[in-house]
Amino acid sequence: MSKIAIRPGRLQQFGNTEKNTSFCVVTNSSLLDKIKISLEKDYKDYKLISYDAGDDFSKILNEQIPEPAHILVIAPNCYFRSPEPEHLGPHRKLCIMACNSTPTSVEAIEHFLRCGENTDPYEQEEIAEQFFTKGENAGYFKFVDEEYQTVAVFEHLDDRLQWHEQVGRLEWGEQQLFPSGEISVLPVDVFALNLNVKLNINGKLAFKGIPVLHSGTPSFLPEDQERIFQALYTMRDHAAIATLQDGIIVHIEASSPSVQPAVDILQAMYQVDSRYRMIIEIGFAVNHHLKLFPGNSAMNEVYANTNGTVHFGLGLIPHTQYHLDIICPSIKVFSENDELIFGGIR
Repeated sequence: MSKIAIRPGRLQQFGNTEKNTSFCVVTNSSLLDKIKISLEKDYKDYKLISYDAGDDFSKILNEQIPEPAHILVIAPNCYFRSPEPEHLGPHRKLCIMACNSTPTSVEAIEHFLRCGENTDPYEQEEIAEQFFTKGENAGYFKFVDEEYQTVAVFEHLDDRLQWHEQVGRLEWGEQQLFPSGEISVLPVDVFALNLNVKLNINGKLAFKGIPVLHSGTPSFLPEDQERIFQALYTMRDHAAIATLQDGIIVHIEASSPSVQPAVDILQAMYQVDSRYRMIIEIGFAVNHHLKLFPGNSAMNEVYANTNGTVHFGLGLIPHTQYHLDIICPSIKVFSENDELIFGGIR
C-alpha cells in the first residue's frame, strides 16, 4: 500500500511559518512506517514522533519537540489528551485529528488529510464573523425543517451558554481540531461536570441526516458501537421527529417505517442512561470543502453545505459512554424575523 502523504505546505490551518520552525507529526508507532512527510515548505526540519497509550505528551513536548513548531497529531489507536497551554508553550501550534472516538482507517486518514489541504481558514473566519454578527442581532434562533414542517426555538443569547470556535488560522500557543470548521454552544455548567444543565430549546426537531457516534473509554465492544451506529444511520433518508421541552427530548417518533430502527435504539439509550435525552450541544459546521467519509467517522462532524450545516449533540464523554452527533443538512436557522442566518441545502 502507498504511504500516507502529509504535505505541510498545503495545510493553511497552521497559518504563517516563522523562521526556523519545525514540522512534527505525532502518531501511533504502528503508523510510523505508513507516513511520509513531503519536504515542500521552508521548515527548518521535519520530525515523525511515536505516541502510544501510556505516553506522556507533555514529556514529548519537553524532550522531542522544539519551539517554534507546527504539530499534527494522528493517533487513531489511543486517546490523546490535549495539553494545557503552559505545556504547549507560546511558540507551538497544535492540530489534532479527531480519530480515536470512532473507527479510523488509513484510508480515512488519507481522505481527511486531503480535506484539510482544501480547507480555507480565511473563509471560515469570515463565515464565523457573519454568523456571530447575525446572531447578536437576533432575539432567538428558529431551527426549521421545511420538509417535515418542524420548528424549534433556541434562546441563544442566554448568559449560561458558552460558545466555542474551531475555525480559522491557528495563532502561536493555540490548538485546534483538524480539519477545522465548527462553532459550537454548550451550557457553561457542563464544564463544571454538571450534566443536569440544559439548553433552552423547545419545539420539534427533524433528525434527518448523518450520525456520528463517538465512544469514550472502551467498556463497550467496538461491535456494539457499530451496531448502534447502523441503527442510527437509518436517519439518513427519513427523519426521527423529536419533541423538546427545555432541551429534553420528551417524545420521539419515526416519520417512516424505515427510520424506526433509529427511534428504537435512541429509546433504548434513554432507558440505559436518561441523560441521552438532553440536547447537550448544538454545532454549526462551516467546512464546505470537506467531503463525507463513509461510515461512522468523527471528522465528518465539520461537514457543511454552502450556507453551513447544523448538528445536535446528545451525551457527553466521559460522563456517558457515547456522544452522538446528528448532522442535519436540511435544517435552516432563522431569526425571529425569519431572516436566514445559517444552514439548509441550497
